[in-house]
Amino acid sequence: MSKIGILRELLFDLLQEHKRDNTIPTNARFLFYELVQRGQLSKEKTGARRPDQDLHDALTDIRANGRIPWDWVVDETRSLDDYTGYKSIKDGALSKLPYINLDPWHGRAPLNLTESRSLAGVLRDIVVEYRARIASTNGQCGGFLRTEIAPVLRPGDRVIYLGDLDLSGGQIEGNAQRVLEREIDGALVWERLALTETQVREHNLPVIIKHDRRYKDNRPHEAVETEAISQRVLIDILRARLGRLLPEPLVRVQKPAPWTKTPRLPKERETRQRRQTAALLRRRGS
Repeated sequence: MSKIGILRELLFDLLQEHKRDNTIPTNARFLFYELVQRGQLSKEKTGARRPDQDLHDALTDIRANGRIPWDWVVDETRSLDDYTGYKSIKDGALSKLPYINLDPWHGRAPLNLTESRSLAGVLRDIVVEYRARIASTNGQCGGFLRTEIAPVLRPGDRVIYLGDLDLSGGQIEGNAQRVLEREIDGALVWERLALTETQVREHNLPVIIKHDRRYKDNRPHEAVETEAISQRVLIDILRARLGRLLPEPLVRVQKPAPWTKTPRLPKERETRQRRQTAALLRRRGS
């Protein structure tokens, strides 16, 4: 079998593992790191192509031929903005009603802040399930923190940070906290959920040497990248933390996500209020 053919089979098997683990969708970056961890791919560049280029080609092939659904793998770099309208305001309100969520956090939902877009992508479904907030700094930034993140925070809000464990990762996290606390003129309840030194030891994560191009000597330093830990572990860590922080059990507010296998309460508030509102809208005519 050819090199690309072997890679297609490795990816197919790996995505079947993700399906069994309920970690679909995923993204190409996590798949790449999982194969690197298993010794089946290398991060070393051997020619003009990027180390992950063959993986992207193989991933396209197994989706194009129908072996894997396209929506199993998300692309965090592209999106569709839809500003179309509805035949009537009533039609619009009814169509949006299933997606209007109650707030189980009593107005103080935590913000989950990730260092990379790929990490935000694989955690987004959990954040949706727990009715929280998520954003990615995509490295060190300033304007985005000031214009998009700071306006939704106030002193005392909780920020859950997930990023690499290294010199640059620490600088990115420290910069984000300083900027946000300065902008809101107060302290945040800031916690690093991943990666931590304890997690690196417990999961035997590989330490690599990274270089920081902002410095003349490229500042070589040891690092552990977040994608080195499995997607399943990260999801479980975040779900457990959000579950502990909730003011009340989530099942009292909303219907449980089907993959959680949590028994549904007969009178959870969200479905009841949606039905009542839909009935009210339909009675009032067009």
